Amino acid sequence: MVTNNAIWTTGGTSLFGAGNDSVINGAGAMLTTASNGGMIEATTFDGLEQLTSSGRLTMQDGGAGDRTELAGTVTLAAGSTYAIDVNAALQSDLLHTTGAATITGSTLAVTAQGFSVGRYTLLTADSGLNGQFAAMTGVTSTAFLTVTDDYDSNNAYLDVTKVHAFADAGLTPNQIATGEGLDSLTGGAVFNAVANLATDAEAQAAFDQLSGEIHASAKGMLVEDSRFVRDAATSRIRSAFRDVGAAPLPVMAYGEGGPEMVAADTDRFAVWGQAFGSWGNTDSDGNAAAFDRSTGGLLAGADTSVGNWRVGLLGGYSHSSFDADHRNSSGKADSYHLGLYGGTNWGAIAFRTGAAYSWSSLSTKRSVAFNGFTDGLSADYDAGTAQIFGELAYKADAGQFKFEPFANLAYVSVHTDGFTETGGATALTSIGTSTDATFTTLGLRGSSDFAFGGMNVTARGMLGWRHAFDDVTPTSTFAFAGGDQFTIAGMPIARDSAVIEAGLDFNMSANATLGLSYTGQFGGGTVDQGAKVDLAVKF
Repeated sequence: MVTNNAIWTTGGTSLFGAGNDSVINGAGAMLTTASNGGMIEATTFDGLEQLTSSGRLTMQDGGAGDRTELAGTVTLAAGSTYAIDVNAALQSDLLHTTGAATITGSTLAVTAQGFSVGRYTLLTADSGLNGQFAAMTGVTSTAFLTVTDDYDSNNAYLDVTKVHAFADAGLTPNQIATGEGLDSLTGGAVFNAVANLATDAEAQAAFDQLSGEIHASAKGMLVEDSRFVRDAATSRIRSAFRDVGAAPLPVMAYGEGGPEMVAADTDRFAVWGQAFGSWGNTDSDGNAAAFDRSTGGLLAGADTSVGNWRVGLLGGYSHSSFDADHRNSSGKADSYHLGLYGGTNWGAIAFRTGAAYSWSSLSTKRSVAFNGFTDGLSADYDAGTAQIFGELAYKADAGQFKFEPFANLAYVSVHTDGFTETGGATALTSIGTSTDATFTTLGLRGSSDFAFGGMNVTARGMLGWRHAFDDVTPTSTFAFAGGDQFTIAGMPIARDSAVIEAGLDFNMSANATLGLSYTGQFGGGTVDQGAKVDLAVKF
């Protein structure tokens, strides 16, 4: 008989066999059969006929999966503690005897490195188990899981049950949708990480990071950025007909002596270029996070007269950067543009129209971090933006002032290809989806000439109201690996916006004009502003 009244740490195989061999772990004593959390340990009491513990019998070492084996009877007496580790991989320490076991007033002490839904086997007695643990410590139910002890004729278990749907913890539509996507999983790292969160508030913060919202908001940005192409096209047509509020676009025409810079209203074949830039932000709508973006690019075109019409072709490149800081997400888009445009005047009535297509390559990065769980994710995919647009305007003079009320209509459709993020367990797969929007802009342009410092100066401006039809909220459809699809909403496009433009054109000489202009768009929590400098030189 071996009696332990202090601390006894053992491992490997201990040999008994003299007959009626027993180990008594006395009250207040500790018998440790596992001590290295970095490995799974097996301790065997070979030939031991009886193990009685009135103290602490423990395999707790920071790592689950350790085993203690014997063939004799086991008694966990009143006042004793049986201490084990469990983890989120559904592993637990195990005391196994081929004999019988009795539990009388003992406490089960659990150290958990996370839980997984399912059953953990803690003690097995092949010849029968009698009794139950009187108390359990170290176990706290989470926001989604309950942990209980259970028994049958041979085993003591720890049962972990999901009693609360992830989606029920969400407050916003995106949080609920992300929760539904997680609910469709049957397990895995991300499922377990969320299931072990202590409160609904922690889950809501995790859902926001897991949602992949940046991809949906990027679609809205592509819809908004489509205006740079159509604005340049309509501005060029206004310049060609010397209409109200047109910026001085430099054009190069071909004459008998070769290419030369000429006035914008030339009847000859002409080429032009325009640089643009914009920066903006949209406040959170309570569902999607605040979204910041900036865009810059260059467009060039060529047009000629066809009867009473001016028709042309344009192309260009732009680069956009965007981020949603509260979602730890950012991205960039490189876009190439190609379009046709044209216009004519019928007396005081002006008509301008066009169509364009843009090819965009998007790259995104986002990070997920909650409750000790971290992941880094990235994606690269393509998108296409198609648009058609038209504008009617009426030109009127009032002394030295020129005015032009106008109505502009544009239809935009953005399609993004499917993709799968690279990273860890939280990587999302998205199917290809489309986002459509129709815009009308009603407004008034005006211009006036005056002298300043010996120069002729043209002041020009525009004030308009833009209205977006259809569903103004872009969405993306995702799925976690092995899960069902769910749909996430991005930052909405402003339903109604005030659009302004102001510029000054300085005739610095008979052959040179410098134009400075500002553009702004305000509404629906969105502020978007841009600046432009144009220099037109005629030789």
